[in-house]
Amino acid sequence: MVRTYKRKTNRASTAPETMLKAVRQVLVFKKTIRGAAEEFGINYRTLARYCTKIPREEVEGSAEHPSCTVGFIGARQVFSPELEAELVSYVLMASDVYHALPPKAIRKLSYQLAKGQQLQMPPSWKENKQASADWFAAFLKRHPLLSVRTPEPASLARAFNKEMFYGKLKALMERHCFKPEDIWIMDETGITTAQRPDRVVTRKQTGSVTSPDRGPLVSVACAVSASGGGIPPYFVFPRVQFREHFLTGAPTGSSGGAHISGWMREEQFLDFLRHFVRQTKCSAQRPCLLLLDIHVSHLSIDGLNFAKANGVVALSFPPHLERSVCGPLKQCINAAIDSWMLGSPGRSVTIHHIPGIVATALPQAATADNITAGFKACGVFPLNPNVSDQPDLVTDCPVAPVSNGSDPTHDAPDPPHSPSPDPSHCHPKPTLETDGCRLDWLACD
Repeated sequence: MVRTYKRKTNRASTAPETMLKAVRQVLVFKKTIRGAAEEFGINYRTLARYCTKIPREEVEGSAEHPSCTVGFIGARQVFSPELEAELVSYVLMASDVYHALPPKAIRKLSYQLAKGQQLQMPPSWKENKQASADWFAAFLKRHPLLSVRTPEPASLARAFNKEMFYGKLKALMERHCFKPEDIWIMDETGITTAQRPDRVVTRKQTGSVTSPDRGPLVSVACAVSASGGGIPPYFVFPRVQFREHFLTGAPTGSSGGAHISGWMREEQFLDFLRHFVRQTKCSAQRPCLLLLDIHVSHLSIDGLNFAKANGVVALSFPPHLERSVCGPLKQCINAAIDSWMLGSPGRSVTIHHIPGIVATALPQAATADNITAGFKACGVFPLNPNVSDQPDLVTDCPVAPVSNGSDPTHDAPDPPHSPSPDPSHCHPKPTLETDGCRLDWLACD
């Protein structure tokens, strides 16, 4: 496809208003076609064609532009000018709040928008589930305000617009009158079969053997409420197809999906929303507030439309910011894996052991004190916009000491006590929210 086309002739370059004036000279003022064509610099055969093409009412009336197309018809575009302007405004708004989208995310979003609007699109869009690179290049040329740039390094404190986030949060709290049990924070973390052990005491110049440096990764999405409760976790396994036996040993009520990378993607995010609605019983009559980060997997029109239809009001934190549970959960999981390896010499942890390990570690990390302390430290509930005035953003929250427990596979001794780290605070960053359930960082209400 030619991305940069240069015209070689001036054919079909007559302005629409000029063509209408020439036709009016012929039909109204009874001038000859050749005379009018010579006066306006138009080919006489072209003028004769438009004398029958332009409606008589427009010729005899006071219209300045004809309703029919004059000149060559441009290449068929997937989006109308209005839809494309809406997409451009979203991209610019995302950039203004320090969350500019990469080109691939915009191409996927464009495909989802075209599919949702039931527009005709090239077969390559349907095959790759994203817009083509040629379309994206033409999209940038049509809108000079957009350009592909390399992000500049900046600290979280510089990019943190506290007033915007807490202003949106306050507006949602006043509009829906959420109770503590209706305010939820969702975060996801990756758990690998490679152990990250605590420090140990050994003889000098010797080491301690642990699991391999790398291993398969299983993502765990946890959601906790301001009342101190939580819902069973959602697992994403590194497989092409999900099987129910993957959840053997997982907490009761857990759900799961599969992606070859082990990370959550758009399809798994939609499945998590279904899991969230089942567990919280939220609806359009009883909405819930869901705070989540701006990971690219949450950029799903289908997922956000589902959230809007089921009363899930979404407001986004910055990406990869741990809140109240995920930090302590990782420490408890490491302690549980330590115990499992001590009781299972010669065996390796696999992805099938992770649900059972999470079942042991999650109750120790997701205590009511930890959860409520995390909401309070973030200033979400009780609402306190002045809680994060500190210049440094810390992402760990208080964790209770790990108590003794049995190994989820029942073949290891009780896990040792793990020390309790110093309490710290979670500081969320704000994002934008509007009334329509539009895009990732916009609220679904």
